[in-house]
Amino acid sequence: MLLGEYLEMLPSRKGDFLKEHGFSTADVPGSQGTTMSLAISPEMGQFLYNLTLMRRPARILELGSSYGVSTLYFASALQRIGQGQLIASELDASKCARLKHHLQITEVQHLVAVWEGDVFDLFNKLEGHFDMVFMDTWSNLYLDLFQQLEPFLKPGSVVITDNMYTAPDEVRDFKQYLDGNPIFSSTTLDFESGVEFTVMI
Repeated sequence: MLLGEYLEMLPSRKGDFLKEHGFSTADVPGSQGTTMSLAISPEMGQFLYNLTLMRRPARILELGSSYGVSTLYFASALQRIGQGQLIASELDASKCARLKHHLQITEVQHLVAVWEGDVFDLFNKLEGHFDMVFMDTWSNLYLDLFQQLEPFLKPGSVVITDNMYTAPDEVRDFKQYLDGNPIFSSTTLDFESGVEFTVMI
């Protein structure tokens, strides 16, 4: 009965519904005791794939790659268009090992540079700008991450952020920041988890 009610409600209500019943799809425990986001849905994966085909980005940054489901969608699109590079980051060591394995068996490892460690440390190593960014890490850190990310964006850069519906309290300050910043145009797409689509003007 709960499942039927969940499936029929508006996407924007699902996060609160899960919390009311003691569940969450935003985060699960990682092997190092951290909370790591769950894999994206097939619909979200296809969206990322098609967006990559449309944008034809030279550089993509992925913050929070987990086991590499979203990474494979990005890399497969880059392989199809024959250009572009992806930096994938993941803190959890066991997930990072699985991510690298998945890249190898799908033969797209040459398109992806994997960063194992804290994403905030990664910013100290980065140079240049990114055409696309996907954020799917700890929801309560989105604002801090985005502000660290801003110097690496340029007009036309697209930032996709997951879990806007499934973690509404944690992302509220991030959403308010985007809505109040005139250099960004941002809207929440009605995927099940809620996906923020942000463009630097």
